[in-house]
Amino acid sequence: MKKIMFIQNEAHVLGGIFQVNKTLGLEFYKQKYDVQIVSLRNNHKDDYEKTPFKQVVLNSHDRWEFTQRRDVLNAFKNYNKPLNSLKKYLIDYFNLKNDLKKLKDYILKENPDYIIVSHYQVLAGIPKSFLKKVIYVQHSTFNLLYSDKKNFKVIKKYKNNIFGFAWLAKSTKLIAEKTGFKNSYVIYNPVRFNCGKVANVVKNKKLIALTRFSPEKRIELMLETVNDVFKDKRFNEWSMELYGSGELSKKSRDIITNNKKIRNMGVVNDSMNVLLQSSCILNTSIIEGYPLSIIEAYSCGVPAITFDFGEAAVEEVTNGYNGFVIEQNNVKKYKEKLIYLMSNLNELKKFGMNAKEDSKKYEPSEIAKNWINLFKEMDGQNEKS
Repeated sequence: MKKIMFIQNEAHVLGGIFQVNKTLGLEFYKQKYDVQIVSLRNNHKDDYEKTPFKQVVLNSHDRWEFTQRRDVLNAFKNYNKPLNSLKKYLIDYFNLKNDLKKLKDYILKENPDYIIVSHYQVLAGIPKSFLKKVIYVQHSTFNLLYSDKKNFKVIKKYKNNIFGFAWLAKSTKLIAEKTGFKNSYVIYNPVRFNCGKVANVVKNKKLIALTRFSPEKRIELMLETVNDVFKDKRFNEWSMELYGSGELSKKSRDIITNNKKIRNMGVVNDSMNVLLQSSCILNTSIIEGYPLSIIEAYSCGVPAITFDFGEAAVEEVTNGYNGFVIEQNNVKKYKEKLIYLMSNLNELKKFGMNAKEDSKKYEPSEIAKNWINLFKEMDGQNEKS
């Protein structure tokens, strides 16, 4: 039985990377692979998600957080307890070094056939003899990776040493290849569920957002836009539900307080049923990789409206087919397209059906086929070497 090992920074996370690894892991497990997810650290959350395959945390004591070198330099510059900052930095450094040693020892003991790495930091914990079994998955855009010189330097160091890099969009792969990453592949994220139903987008009359409340998501801008649209009496029957975790700005809280048609629903545990009660999913992020929330919406027959969040945007959302992609910061056009779908219900329904059709390519069984083909290619190359 072939062994597949996923390696990530932290365990038991609500975020997209763990969900992708878990979804793929379940599909590989069904197909009789020996699967495990290995996490360097535990993020101390109680929302542990059980799986039929093994999950391992190498350091269950420490959280995934580090004092950065720039923090130490700023502490010295501003005379803000510099020795404490330096001490914390050194402790974090040696703890990570120890954890990477644990990872090396664990990989040597388990002897996996295929290693799927989700974070660049763990690459230093892969034994040299296993590097040709490694596929590194970049979960953000290439441009975001390239803009972080420290991260990019680490990735570039391994570009000719590991088997390959998996990117989330064709455009990202093309950019990566032009930058020297010749061993590049495209594999989409899988949707977490196969929805056998289709949302009644015409009847539901509900906008939805499934997101973190972090600055790059620009929730305040989203709520301002929807609040303005809801002033139009044509949309008296419409509502909006916001699902996610994090701290909302005061202005966002005020909009929700003053408009009873906009509600903050908190964290969602059953996104499929929530999406089946909606009409359109909204995204106002500055930058994204390949948002799971949009492909989950497609699985339920719900179209999307989004700003152009990066290379993958026009690949995930086909403009005028299953949604609209609006150039960044063009709030006027975003509002126009939202009003267009809300007031043209036949178009809204057509977009929803197109989204449902498009969702087939994200089904776990389809994504797993691409991975298995990649494993076969890896086997062939490693046999020759």
